[in-house]
Amino acid sequence: MYRIVPLLLACMLLSAGCLTASEPPAEAEVSLIAPADPVPIFDGQATYSGFIGEESPEIRTNYSMGCVAIPPGNATPPHRLIGTTELVYVIAGAAEIRCDNETVTAREGATVLLPEGVLRSIASVGETDLYYITVSQPAYTPEIEISGDDVVALNLTTDGKPIVVADPRTGIEWDLESGVAAFTVLNPVLMNETAIPIDYSIAYVELLPGGYLGYDGIRGSSDLLYVIEGEIEVAMRDGAAVRVPAGSAAYVPPDLVKETRNAAGSTTTILSFIDPAWTPEKTVLFE
Repeated sequence: MYRIVPLLLACMLLSAGCLTASEPPAEAEVSLIAPADPVPIFDGQATYSGFIGEESPEIRTNYSMGCVAIPPGNATPPHRLIGTTELVYVIAGAAEIRCDNETVTAREGATVLLPEGVLRSIASVGETDLYYITVSQPAYTPEIEISGDDVVALNLTTDGKPIVVADPRTGIEWDLESGVAAFTVLNPVLMNETAIPIDYSIAYVELLPGGYLGYDGIRGSSDLLYVIEGEIEVAMRDGAAVRVPAGSAAYVPPDLVKETRNAAGSTTTILSFIDPAWTPEKTVLFE
């Protein structure tokens, strides 16, 4: 376990080595992102609710993101995403995920990273609907998806291996002393002993009632905070604040100074996607 002294409470993702500053950076604001209305995909086998992508042209990221729901017994057909990695984080239910010649079972809290181009399919194998966050980098476009007869016509041979994190709490743990515990799930910079083919990083954060992350900014990287359970309040130094309920997200532009607090009466859990990936020198603390 790694322990961080109280001064480092704002270092959400997750290392020592933060810098301090007295003046905030240029003006910006936090955006509340609610999921778009679900639309059927894969001939009705699943539905997709977008967060980041064509639904939010004003938000610039190097990835697209949405939530997929699949009823029990349904599955996405085998398909390939050419030139794009796909990250799957299971919110609820159970998934059987095919990645070329390997199949893994992923349950609530599991993260599975599928390399670009692999033949993939995701089936809902539990007794309840499967819900998962999907992140594609580079951003998804219909042109990169190959399915049906086109898979055979492409005549592509791959043998990609998924990266699987069965429990986010098995990542790098940072024991913050403000009622917050944070875990690095995937970070291509901090976890360079393994080739992680993404440019962003993802962390899992638990905020106890009253827990908070003090004012900080992340130089040159955006931070997307997706609320799995509970509710957070993201406040800026001018007093403006955004409340983010479960199932929604807050987009924090690069360099913006913010404070994140648990706004629920119970433990709140969130995912934090920092793009490009977080490194210690990026975090700037503000008193």
